[in-house]
Amino acid sequence: MIMSLTSTLRVSIIKILDTDAIVNKLRNGCPDKIACWNELKVLAIARSAVVVYSYAMLATLIRIQFNVMGGHVYKDIQNSNDTTTENVIQTKYMSLSRHFIYDGIKKLSLLIKDKVAEITASISLKDELTLRDIEEIYWAVTSSISSDNAKNPIKNLAEYMLLSNCEEEPTPILLKLFNETLDLLESEEVQNLTQSNIRNGFNLLVDHISAFFIGSPIIENGKTIQNGISVPGTSNQNSTNMRYDSSVFTNINKVSMPMAKIIPIINGQVPDKSTSKDFQSELLQRLVLNNELKTLGANIYEAFSF
Repeated sequence: MIMSLTSTLRVSIIKILDTDAIVNKLRNGCPDKIACWNELKVLAIARSAVVVYSYAMLATLIRIQFNVMGGHVYKDIQNSNDTTTENVIQTKYMSLSRHFIYDGIKKLSLLIKDKVAEITASISLKDELTLRDIEEIYWAVTSSISSDNAKNPIKNLAEYMLLSNCEEEPTPILLKLFNETLDLLESEEVQNLTQSNIRNGFNLLVDHISAFFIGSPIIENGKTIQNGISVPGTSNQNSTNMRYDSSVFTNINKVSMPMAKIIPIINGQVPDKSTSKDFQSELLQRLVLNNELKTLGANIYEAFSF
């Protein structure tokens, strides 16, 4: 279930933070190239950050829902009473995530985009950045979001993930499920775990970006290849072939690039078509296998099944 949901979520993110239009403008001749590049800078960084936040948030919600629902179903079977959780109620409860995927994600994307624009405003396209500098941009974004108490998605998980009128649900059993989910999303344990998974997600993202900071690039058929990875660009022009000596040791902490070259690399972290090697696929795999989330789920199931 989470695979299909994250796939839909990813499509929503790409539509909201659309970089293709800007890339096409640059390829076809943008009247104000600097403005277009700066807009692409904000969108690319924001899009990758939104993926990290939203995947961690959705994984938490799904884990909670499955185990709250599972606990209630088990208790109904054990008690053999007349208050069984019917399939239609189960379906409606599990569809809670649709609100986040289609509506809550817009609010989250706008928040992160604004934070990225604010933090990167002083970084010009010519500025040379190291991998550490890129990492600090992402940490500055998370710090700015965390300090915004009214909009912080971790402290306000329910506001982003649940319908505002959930508490008006007329069906008693469904209302009970909503309230239990709300209580869990507002708990310190769940919020701390989600924040931890977000930190891990950014570490993974930076690890994937670091692959482009090792060694010199190869140019093949007009595409830049860095350590076997194609670097997305904005130019239609072909380049000459270059050779790369992989035996040369590179101190990754001392390698720097101008921001204009880093933007396509970051933009390429969330490609239009997902692959098994992109960072989102690995992030999702880690969230599915996350032991802390599994333990949370087990504790919830136990609490609601007896």
